[in-house]
Amino acid sequence: MSKLVVLNWKMNLPDLPSWSEALKFKGNNRIVVCPSFTHINKLRNLLKGKGIYIGAQNVSYKENGALTGEVSVEMLKDVGASYAIIGHSERRYVFGETDEIIAKKAKVVLEGRITPILCVGETKKMTREKSWNFIRSQLQKDLSLTPYPLPLTTSLVVAYEPVWSIGGNKNIDASHSAHLIDRIREFLYTNYKMRATILYGGSVNSKNIKSLLSVGEIDGFLVGSASLKKEEVKKLLKLIN
Repeated sequence: MSKLVVLNWKMNLPDLPSWSEALKFKGNNRIVVCPSFTHINKLRNLLKGKGIYIGAQNVSYKENGALTGEVSVEMLKDVGASYAIIGHSERRYVFGETDEIIAKKAKVVLEGRITPILCVGETKKMTREKSWNFIRSQLQKDLSLTPYPLPLTTSLVVAYEPVWSIGGNKNIDASHSAHLIDRIREFLYTNYKMRATILYGGSVNSKNIKSLLSVGEIDGFLVGSASLKKEEVKKLLKLIN
């Protein structure tokens, strides 16, 4: 079964021309690369015709105006981005974005016919039930303004990103993650009749991806620091294939 693999380059500047070779191992998987705003257009042109999609790491919930430094949905569409990450843990806990802000972003992104990659996840390791209560609250708030039914040309991607597992070589609890991903999928369908694509994010690398793939409940992966290393990305894509 094919997977959705999102590479989040964060605030880094990889050697763009060399990535054309690294991403040819995509197989039947859908690959989305999220560079900085300044390199979306350049990367899109570089990867043209290779079946790779371009995403943004953030987006404004405003359409336009006197908002220095903000980037709108229409601006993203103009440079060829078809996905946008919203609610990433760094946006929430480093830049202080609230669920109310994220809800506004989800609304404008979906209405603008871009696919949002909504990140949710608990901040510390808890029991499955406490983790689910935390995530369910995030989903309810973050989707509170979302138009239903969704526009026919748009879908929703949710990335389960346990914040406590991010960084370094943290141990991944695959069964815990699979359980919560299943709960997210069930919740979205039961409450919103929405068949969303559910990813796992949180220190994904070639050493732990086998255990994550073995649980069978994950539609794909949001890859952070490992996505900056070409050889690591090649390994990941080969293992997923």
